[in-house]
Amino acid sequence: MDREHDGRWTHIGEKTFDAYLRAQLDRAVDTAAARGARVLLSTEPYNHRGERPDGGVWPEDRPERVDRWNRMLRQVAAAKGRGVEILDLGRRLGPKGAFTWQVDGVRVRSDGVHLTPEGARWLQPWLTSQLKGAAR
Repeated sequence: MDREHDGRWTHIGEKTFDAYLRAQLDRAVDTAAARGARVLLSTEPYNHRGERPDGGVWPEDRPERVDRWNRMLRQVAAAKGRGVEILDLGRRLGPKGAFTWQVDGVRVRSDGVHLTPEGARWLQPWLTSQLKGAAR
């Protein structure tokens, strides 16, 4: 989402704000891993909050912003090395690389952001498996 930073409105994709986000993400991972904990970073799925009043897409729902954030997560995980992994929730909820209401014949989204109860039940076995795998 657009944010006010250093007295002006900005968003991911702007150089100085990206540097700020990266520093915050680095700090968060370092803090979480400080005593040897493994860190699992979840990618952001594509969302669709509905149309703006002018019929356009909300800026935070633009795929390029989601892609940029997810690239940043992957870069941080790669730079940190062992002990920091990616949980690709974005790919699980958007297997074709785009927002979708349904996956595997299950309506997974209720409002373009949140999971339906059926979607949560569908996601649970995969998520449990991913978490167990990361814990090993």
